[in-house]
Amino acid sequence: MKPTRRAFWAVLLVASIAISCGTAYTQKRTPDVHFETTPQSVVEEMFQMAGVTKDDIVYDLGCGDGRFVITAAKKFGARGVGIDIDPKRVKESLENVIEAGVTDRVKIIEDDLFTTNISEATVITLYLLRDLNLKLRPKLLRELKPGTRILSYVFDMGDWEPDDKVDHIFNYWIIPAQVAGTWRWSLSTPKGERGYDLRLKQDFQKVTGQVTIPEGREVRITDAKLTGDRLSFRVRFDDANKQRVVMQFNGRISGNVMDGKVEVAGGPFAGSHPWAAKRNP
Repeated sequence: MKPTRRAFWAVLLVASIAISCGTAYTQKRTPDVHFETTPQSVVEEMFQMAGVTKDDIVYDLGCGDGRFVITAAKKFGARGVGIDIDPKRVKESLENVIEAGVTDRVKIIEDDLFTTNISEATVITLYLLRDLNLKLRPKLLRELKPGTRILSYVFDMGDWEPDDKVDHIFNYWIIPAQVAGTWRWSLSTPKGERGYDLRLKQDFQKVTGQVTIPEGREVRITDAKLTGDRLSFRVRFDDANKQRVVMQFNGRISGNVMDGKVEVAGGPFAGSHPWAAKRNP
């Protein structure tokens, strides 16, 4: 039976919608930056600073010609994922991946770096403008695990100071764990349990705070260092016998739990003790 005129126009309308939807899907927003290559020597130096190994998964956000992920795979044995919104760059990257012989360890994705899932990355590489870094910063801090390393060629992250840098060439950050809040713990001593309260404030990887010691005094922590999920700090005070006590805390954060060791110098509780603190929800 021949299709009716109405059926014909219905099919044509559906086809038109499908084509329109396909066009809308492929017409993603234009690239954020003009593509420029990063010198190969800088790429390798960046990876050396970050200590990239075969255990890493390197995500290059705005992968261009693919040299970051190709180098990560070919010279450092890592896995790589390159993401770019520009089909031309994606095509070029794919060709370079094939030519380099690393198709088993590298994949290239045509996607928007602001919306794609980057949570599996252990290393992030960037060559974007400063305002784009700032726009991307909340996503990096939200999605990436503590300890993930970020490398940015040329441009910084505003008031998030780098953990390290090489002149004005590139910057290096480590995603910090969230440690702000009130933590409580006790230490077993020959005279029984001694309880402590620690109140921490945090500005990215910079940490300040005070400890309330069993005598009821508040003591400011010093030499605090937060690197990924590892926190260390020092407490100095004179005990009830006017003996100088120095406590060096070193712990690893997992959610609302922090555990490790405390080394005590001076006073009747000198020595090495296990340490575990819990944060108030």
